[in-house]
Amino acid sequence: MASKAVLFAAAVVAAACVLGTAEARFGKLGRLVITGVVPCNTGSLIDIATSPVFPNADVELRCAGKLVAGATTNTNGTFSMEVDMTSALAAFIGGCTLVVDTPLIKCNADLTDVGTLVSYLQGPLTRLLGGIFHLFPAGFSFHARRD
Repeated sequence: MASKAVLFAAAVVAAACVLGTAEARFGKLGRLVITGVVPCNTGSLIDIATSPVFPNADVELRCAGKLVAGATTNTNGTFSMEVDMTSALAAFIGGCTLVVDTPLIKCNADLTDVGTLVSYLQGPLTRLLGGIFHLFPAGFSFHARRD
C-alpha cells in the first residue's frame, strides 16, 4: 500500500512539472475536478449500480486530515467539486479521501448504523485536459463509528 502512495505522489509531482506551462498560461497550476455518486448503503466497496443513491449528502474532500473542498449531492446522488491544484498538490502527497458524515438514516430510515462513508480517489493522471485533472471515487465503504 505504501508503494502505491509513493507511486501516486511521484506521478502527481511529475504532472505538476508538466503543468508548469499550464501555470504560465492559466496563472495557476491547474484544477482538480472530482465527480461521483454517493450510495445509500453499508458495506465495503459498495456497488453504486445496485445501491440506491444518497441525495442531499455532504461530501468532503479531506487531504492529510484537513478539509480541502466540499459539495452536496443532488437528488440523483451525484456531486462535483473543484480544487485549485496549487493548494491541493501538497495535500495529495499526504493522501486524500472523500468522506460523507451525513447519517445514512437520512436516505433510508432502516439504516440506523452510525458512521461514515469513505472513498479513496482514482483516475488516470494522463487525462489532463486544459490544465484540469478529473478524478472520481474508487468505491465508498462504510466505516462504523466506535464510541
